[in-house]
Amino acid sequence: MVALKIQTSSFPITIISAYSSPAQNVHTTLQEIKEIISSLPEEKIVIGADLNGHNTLWGYTSNGNRDKDILDFIMANNLNIINKPDALPTFQRNNSVGWPDLTLCSQSHRFFH
Repeated sequence: MVALKIQTSSFPITIISAYSSPAQNVHTTLQEIKEIISSLPEEKIVIGADLNGHNTLWGYTSNGNRDKDILDFIMANNLNIINKPDALPTFQRNNSVGWPDLTLCSQSHRFFH
């Protein structure tokens, strides 16, 4: 997990990069992200995370066993999913493709416009 704060001329943006191995409990990674978010109230946040979770909202044809925990986390922390379901896969190897990577942002996402 890495967090980087960028101070723009208008406001600070914190960018969080996180990874949760398929063998790891995703709650550990989500809790670490939550601790960072909680320490930055009212700040604009962008999260790029490979959580190894499958959901139709970010490209998969079906939902996986981690998706409920990830979606609960997104809702509880007022985050937006930036991924588009029709985007190209973010993972390709041999005959396997997937979308394990999620890009999220805080609700105050007007800074993207």
